[in-house]
Amino acid sequence: MAQTYFLAMVLGLPLVLLAIALLAGYLHGDGYADLLDWKPTRSPQREAELELSEVEQMLAAQNVHRRRRGAPERTLDEIAQHAWAGLER
Repeated sequence: MAQTYFLAMVLGLPLVLLAIALLAGYLHGDGYADLLDWKPTRSPQREAELELSEVEQMLAAQNVHRRRRGAPERTLDEIAQHAWAGLER
């Protein structure tokens, strides 16, 4: 008797909760973002600006090391051309 009750709680209760959550999601027709009240923290434009800023910072840091070694600095265009050449192979 105790083992049956334990098994029902361990396996049955999570399955019932999952079934209720799936049913609620299926019956809610406005979409998951509305159901979860989810809104992006930043706009896609701001994300792109931050990504570009990070790339510029990494390039500047690499150029500092290149200057110390006596190697010529690289520009973003040179790196992009090198990347595209690698993709074309």
